[in-house]
Amino acid sequence: MGFTNAIRSLIILSIFICGAATAIEQPIVVSFADQPILKFNQKLELAQQQKRSWSKQPESISAHYAGSNFQLAKVKQYQGKVVTYNVSGASAEHPKMLLILSMEKQKNRWKLDAARLTWQCKNGLHFGTDRCSNNH
Repeated sequence: MGFTNAIRSLIILSIFICGAATAIEQPIVVSFADQPILKFNQKLELAQQQKRSWSKQPESISAHYAGSNFQLAKVKQYQGKVVTYNVSGASAEHPKMLLILSMEKQKNRWKLDAARLTWQCKNGLHFGTDRCSNNH
């Protein structure tokens, strides 16, 4: 029974993830660019002191950092941390972007450890920091 429920959950999760971003199932990331987190962590600390709703869960913290152009595609637990994967759709002006955030809870408060941005050029097989051609 437990195995069946696990499979059912994986199928439902994969349908959700595929709808958000097919490449997030097992993205191949060959390079990334570190993004600033200091000011966001200060903002997050203040929001947690003020008990703002967005500052209570990794998913909403991730959405707040990423902004409206990104969709949450996956959340994983890894070595005591929560890692979120946010994707933006490709457009005529921009390649598909993948924002990976790592955070942990310290003394009952969330804090970002890292924010990493990578992208996938049009017809690309992996995410990286290579320049894309003008048609992405």
